[in-house]
Amino acid sequence: MNKDGVQKGKILMKKYILILICSTLFLSMFSMPVESKEIIGWLEMIRVYPGNLKLRAKMDTGAKGSAINAYNLKKFDRGKAAWVSFELRDNSKKTNIKQIFLEKKVINTIRIKRKGGGLEERPVVNMEICLGGVHKKIKMSLMDRSNFNYQILIGRRDLENDFIIDPSAIFTHKPMCKVPRDKQ
Repeated sequence: MNKDGVQKGKILMKKYILILICSTLFLSMFSMPVESKEIIGWLEMIRVYPGNLKLRAKMDTGAKGSAINAYNLKKFDRGKAAWVSFELRDNSKKTNIKQIFLEKKVINTIRIKRKGGGLEERPVVNMEICLGGVHKKIKMSLMDRSNFNYQILIGRRDLENDFIIDPSAIFTHKPMCKVPRDKQ
């Protein structure tokens, strides 16, 4: 190999190293360090606001969004906007069932494929939850989950920036958020 070939090879190598360094720095700007995320179990207790209702929730990385069991779901119009009224219940095996009644503005409607075929439309509302020490405002679809084991699914969109799921753990954190009195 002549001097020109060696020189060109060195220049090419420096370019590859520079591209590698720049790519690594660029990607690190968009990823959150693992140390800043809470490790939680695949099942956790959460609090829902307003109402301060404590419920069991399943962390579902297979679902993009979150869903909650809404009893007595009724759609209505308020002004020119679509609204829903519904009831949330703590259905744990305790003797005294706690429940709250809510009215929320519908921010979106999603269509979900049913197992047996066809589509199901679900209203989506803004909700506030406390999971571990993290208080979040999230979008939740409302549906009848009374035949499911868990009333709430928390999807990956609402988990990705704050949590890492340990699939071998359950109920590792109590909901410990400081929430203003008007939300309780």
